[in-house]
Amino acid sequence: MIEERIGYRYAKSIFDLATEKGITKTVYHDMENLFSTCHNSRELRNFLSSPIITLDKKKKVIHSVFDKQFSSELLPLLIDIVLRKGREMYLFEIAQAFIELYDKKNDIERGEIVSAEPMDPQTVTEIQKIIEVKTGKSFKFEEKVDASLIGGFVLKVGDKLFDGSVSSYLRKLKHEFDDNAFIKAF
Repeated sequence: MIEERIGYRYAKSIFDLATEKGITKTVYHDMENLFSTCHNSRELRNFLSSPIITLDKKKKVIHSVFDKQFSSELLPLLIDIVLRKGREMYLFEIAQAFIELYDKKNDIERGEIVSAEPMDPQTVTEIQKIIEVKTGKSFKFEEKVDASLIGGFVLKVGDKLFDGSVSSYLRKLKHEFDDNAFIKAF
């Protein structure tokens, strides 16, 4: 809980500064890179939260990893401030909070689409357009593959779930047969 509050405070500050400078979109892309790098690397998160590793070593590693990825001048400054304050373990939460602020300001809804096989981009675009028309917001999918669905897809948007998978249909069919009193009589 405290991580979210700390992350939000730093993210709000950097968001306001980026808005003032007119570089919000650039910082957003940098924050997406920071978020995905931290999200995908457990070793990096452990490194950042380790009390044994010195601040200088953390600074060198963080700058060597991220400086080439950033296109705005604000992110290296943010990282230096966060390191000076000893809050480097919250970089992931800061990036996540910034992305949420950006999405909220720009009416972007996030969701997840899970399919049995990778979906072709045209199908994903069509689904995205339908969702955007229904919600009136821009939409970004995180695509995942789960072979246990057999076919079809599962779409999660906020707290709503649309399950159009074959495995779901088969489960419903099984329950109908189990609940059917006529068939049980035989």
